Amino acid sequence: MIVPYSIALKAEIQKYLPVSRPIGSIFFGGGTPSYLPVKILTDLLNFLKEHFQIEPDGEITIEVNPGTIDSPKLALLKSVGFNRLSIGLQAWQDLLLKNIGRIHSLHDFLKIYQAGRFAGFSNQGIDIIYGLPGQKVPDWAETLREVASLQPEHISAYGLQLETGTQLAKDVERGLQQLPTEEEVVEMMDLTMTYLPNKGYRHYEISNYAKPGFESVHNLGYWRGDDYLGFGAGACSTVNAERWYNIEEPGDYIEAVCEGAFPIKSREKLDLKTKAAEALMLGLRLRDGLDLHKFEAEYGIDLQKTAEPYLTGLLEEKLISLNDSRLVLTDAGIRLSNSVISSLFFGI
Repeated sequence: MIVPYSIALKAEIQKYLPVSRPIGSIFFGGGTPSYLPVKILTDLLNFLKEHFQIEPDGEITIEVNPGTIDSPKLALLKSVGFNRLSIGLQAWQDLLLKNIGRIHSLHDFLKIYQAGRFAGFSNQGIDIIYGLPGQKVPDWAETLREVASLQPEHISAYGLQLETGTQLAKDVERGLQQLPTEEEVVEMMDLTMTYLPNKGYRHYEISNYAKPGFESVHNLGYWRGDDYLGFGAGACSTVNAERWYNIEEPGDYIEAVCEGAFPIKSREKLDLKTKAAEALMLGLRLRDGLDLHKFEAEYGIDLQKTAEPYLTGLLEEKLISLNDSRLVLTDAGIRLSNSVISSLFFGI
């Protein structure tokens, strides 16, 4: 199915051409793109270069799973224009990797990380997860310590999100896997927010840390509410206050494109209130926070008035700070970010 899928992917992209604005970021992700043959990946990237105006310093990322790629393939990807790797490690301990069904080992990861350096990738990110089944605070401390010692340019440290219907979620529900306690998870989060900045990583978003100048251009676009186009099965796009989602099943996606149709499963218009709520939620995820003056100018909402009782309470509890017009989550606020942000929705 790989070749028909890549043909359909290019056919879908052509439906959106021409695109007049320059492109600052290309991201090959959403699954395991490193599983694809390098010839397919090269062909797709060259196709994008041919049909889009990519900024000279544009960020071109590919997500890689250590169990699906080798050194020669990394070298070829670098030679055709990929300039950033996002490597899914998840945990330093092989037992924890096995618990969550990962096909790679720590050895596999280290081999690929060093191969990326050898291939010339000077921008590498590593994804790690806390709150894993069987994970203890010392395990997480070791993961942070060892990952930081490798000096990647970017570290994403996510809390585990159990997806309904997955094998892991079923195992936890049946008691076959034991998650850490809430107190242990909070301790892991606190340790992350202390340790990584002390090692030179700027905490620029709730779950993301980077050396100065290496913040993810692609993800910053999402958090700042920029327009984006997504291609492929299950992809999402947001352009001009409209959002649409592609068909998720690859076979159905290919069939729709081959019939000449846009492979869209659903579409929605984003009204001003929805856009404002998303801007609030995403803006507060950034450690630079939300500029309330800019927010009011764009959405006509003065949060200092409409959300005044909630803001007052959150300020008193030291869950947020307000400097001039910039609203920022404190470290304590980050621990309770979902409830803090949700309470401010009442002001919209």
